[in-house]
Amino acid sequence: MNNFNWQWWQYFLAIADQGSLSKAASILGVSQPTLSRQLLAMENQLSQTLFDRSTQGLELTTFGQGLLEECRLMQESALRLQRLADGQSQILSGRIRLSANEMIALYYLPNILPDFQDRYPQLKVEIEVNNKASNLDKRDADVAIRMFKPVQLDLIVKHLFDLPLNFYASQDYIEKHGCPQNSNEFLQHRLLGYDRDTQFEEGARRLGWNLKNESFMFRCDFMPLHLELAKQGGGIVGTHKSLCDRYGLVPIDVGIEIPPLPVFLVCHRDVQHNKRIRVMMDFLIERLEGALD
Repeated sequence: MNNFNWQWWQYFLAIADQGSLSKAASILGVSQPTLSRQLLAMENQLSQTLFDRSTQGLELTTFGQGLLEECRLMQESALRLQRLADGQSQILSGRIRLSANEMIALYYLPNILPDFQDRYPQLKVEIEVNNKASNLDKRDADVAIRMFKPVQLDLIVKHLFDLPLNFYASQDYIEKHGCPQNSNEFLQHRLLGYDRDTQFEEGARRLGWNLKNESFMFRCDFMPLHLELAKQGGGIVGTHKSLCDRYGLVPIDVGIEIPPLPVFLVCHRDVQHNKRIRVMMDFLIERLEGALD
């Protein structure tokens, strides 16, 4: 095993996680034939078969399963070493990755990031727009803005502000369909909500409502479409006051106070002293902390 290299282990993990050479190749940024050749070379070097091949995909052999946990531990150690090294960097140039959900990315970041670029022209900002939490352990992002407080102990977390929530509709919708006066009437109206995203369901459950995504008249996991539909009289949307003001929507009072949604700024503890990450964190705190006060 003198010629064994860490890249092979990365390939092995990706294939094991995806169960498919084509999916793993896409994630790794290599061609499927290249990945297939590397897997074969790895198996030849080990003199063992790592995956059983079938028309259904790839499944780990017993030998492959035995390697998987050790390989994950190696990956975690390598990632931590990389974070620790990067965390000491005092270079104020290069790339920084910022993760935010679609609402923050569309309605908050465009107002402030040009100022960041003016202040730090040598830094290049990559923005990952995703409603799911980025993996800061694996450096999917350097800094993340999240709508929930992380429970992971090795993260640095800063509360930025609270978003007031309510239900809204256009004046045209209210004139055509009336305004619900209580929760029972509300559930009979045209509701705009999510498809695969369960945050609305979970929020409704906390309010004591038995509301499922299947109940929505329109379902979509892209919030700006909810707002556009509501603006055009498509139904009632549950979202943030500052956004509905922009769209000319009016609040609907159904007699239930909806708890505000806290917004947090997050980075990994191992990279908190990296100068690029530090200036991004400080800038976002400066511009967003108490943004709705």
